[in-house]
Amino acid sequence: MAGSTHNQFDAIVIGSGIGGLTAAAALTRSGRKVAVLERHAQLGGLSQSFERQGWRFDVGVHSIGGAGSVDGQPGALRKMLDALTPDGLQLAATGPVTDSIRLPGFRFDIRHPARQFADDLRARFPEEGDGITRYFAALTEARKALEAVFAAHSMPGLVSRGMLWVKADEIERWVGRTTAEVMDELINEPRLKALLTAQWGDYGGQPTEASFAIHATVIASYLDGAYYPEGGGASFAREFARTVRGGGGELRTGAEVAAVLLDNERISGVRLADGSELATECVVSDAGARNTLRLLPSEEVPYEWAADALGIERSVGYVGLYLGLEGDIEAAGASRANVWVHEDWNINRLWQDPAADSDAPAMFVSFPSLKDPRHDPGAARKHTCEIVALVDADAFKHWERGGAAHSKDAGYLALKRRIEQRLLAQFGRHFPELAPLVKFVTSSTPLSVANYTGAEHGAMYGLAVTPQRFLSEALRPRTPVHGLYLAGQDACCPGVTGALMGGLMAAIAVDPRLLGLLR
Repeated sequence: MAGSTHNQFDAIVIGSGIGGLTAAAALTRSGRKVAVLERHAQLGGLSQSFERQGWRFDVGVHSIGGAGSVDGQPGALRKMLDALTPDGLQLAATGPVTDSIRLPGFRFDIRHPARQFADDLRARFPEEGDGITRYFAALTEARKALEAVFAAHSMPGLVSRGMLWVKADEIERWVGRTTAEVMDELINEPRLKALLTAQWGDYGGQPTEASFAIHATVIASYLDGAYYPEGGGASFAREFARTVRGGGGELRTGAEVAAVLLDNERISGVRLADGSELATECVVSDAGARNTLRLLPSEEVPYEWAADALGIERSVGYVGLYLGLEGDIEAAGASRANVWVHEDWNINRLWQDPAADSDAPAMFVSFPSLKDPRHDPGAARKHTCEIVALVDADAFKHWERGGAAHSKDAGYLALKRRIEQRLLAQFGRHFPELAPLVKFVTSSTPLSVANYTGAEHGAMYGLAVTPQRFLSEALRPRTPVHGLYLAGQDACCPGVTGALMGGLMAAIAVDPRLLGLLR
């Protein structure tokens, strides 16, 4: 390899999001020397944190489902975190209420366990008792159907096709239909449909677009409670990095991969943006399926696989508003629960034009400092609030072509200020006692996400969570290119747990012995 530094690694991981770090830690546990290459100056992808004027904000970690116990024993996620980190990663339960849904003239707090949630729903919608029973049964069946798809996608071709054939009816019923289609079958009351799908921002797919199976998988993960990483989202990168370094591996920041190298249709290494090359026969990409394809020499990529992956649309973008507050925020209305504010009962709407003088159709509001037992508010009682408004990323495409230069463009900066003012005013109407406690404001847009993480168009959850995405033959951990594997959200499903599972699935594809981590 011309210009090679002659560094030889058993595996190279592109990207240090949770998926990439999980794959790297798992492969390290299997005895491999691993290099993690991160284009940004900080590890973690959307799990990273940042500080401004004494406030620490999380970029994308707000709560985690499926992290509790099962029959008094640690659940699968807990087992994986304990196995992949030196001392385990501490997660704090957020309390009896996981989410609070606010719709015009209506409020509903989602309490766990599932039985409590179902009882509360029947108390509010007594005429829908049968539909509520059907809904919870559908969550279980749909989750199993999607798990069958993931299991099949982890198997060799003939075995995979056999598994998909055996489960074809269940997969078509739950994975192949949208959330809206299934809800129309289960529930009659429009308000109850809106309530049960109001958290679609957790997986980034509007009810009319998203597969019901991803709705079921994500919602079901919170039925036994929600958790938050002690020390914030950056704890993931810190603890996984300890595992990789402890096994002799490396984690490099500012190391952008420009190309994945092939020799006779087999992985032979990567070329960095500075021209240096690293040799390996195994590359795990956490850069996203479409970004990964762009790193490969087009003449050596199987056409059908590339066409299938490129044919899937990206997921939604988001505007983030980060607030630093001082004072007793709990007395002023803040809590550990995530709050979903919808401005009308049509919860399917996306914020199409944030530049216009219109409110965001919906806001997700979280108070991470209340969830983190390690947060010390100090004498000033400093706390943080993070607001997410899902947007059409095309609203920012005017500045996208400029790359990082957009951050200094006067028009872009003026737009950001207008969006901040709009969201802050909207927040103040819904949380009037908290608004006076706001002392600091900053924001992000899809362009910020693209700049820091490399996510295509700043997509929050990788590829769109449509039925097509989950039924695609292209989105498997093992690719048709020998030695190339996909990790993270695109290899599994959205969110922290989904990205983590996508990373582990990639590692298992490299070394099946790692399957023991799931037991």
